[in-house]
Amino acid sequence: MLSSTTDADRRAVLGIAAGFAPVSDADFAPLLQALEGRDLAAGEALLHAGQADAREFFVLSGLVRLSVGDAQGREVTLGFCAGPCVLPPSITRTRDGRSRIDATALEPSRVAGFDAALLTATMLRHPAVQRWGDAVLRSELLRKADREWQLAALPAAERLALLREAMPGLEQRVAHRLIASYLGVTPVTLSRLRRQLGT
Repeated sequence: MLSSTTDADRRAVLGIAAGFAPVSDADFAPLLQALEGRDLAAGEALLHAGQADAREFFVLSGLVRLSVGDAQGREVTLGFCAGPCVLPPSITRTRDGRSRIDATALEPSRVAGFDAALLTATMLRHPAVQRWGDAVLRSELLRKADREWQLAALPAAERLALLREAMPGLEQRVAHRLIASYLGVTPVTLSRLRRQLGT
């Protein structure tokens, strides 16, 4: 359940937003006024595949895993969102207004969000917010393209090395079976790769 946010939450959202494109308090004011927050316990879901999902989310602190069930009913890890960061935009994770993914906290986490339709309306009125929204979407599309290329072109050892570079310390925070799922290898293979590269 989402609840009211604090000044610290709003400052954190502005800080995350500024990492993509310059935005002022005034530009973001309609979004900050509508901002709602939520504390998640470890293992608690923010989103379930199939549920109504019409919000944009920021991970203010903690760690959230994005996943989907495959044709065999196994969970496949799509990514990890370590706060402070933005969750992938609603347009990339929903279809017909419903989530295509699960988003679950792997440790106690604080998230905040606002309605995606409000973001669209604000983008139409404020060019700076339009540029920000475009920058977030471009960043997510590049991330997905890079991940697709890594899975298709790179050996698993290089994929693990790149993950370590992008998210230092993740292996100390996350069950290794989830990292193996993200890398597209078995847990046994991941264990061998970790020994090979050094833990």
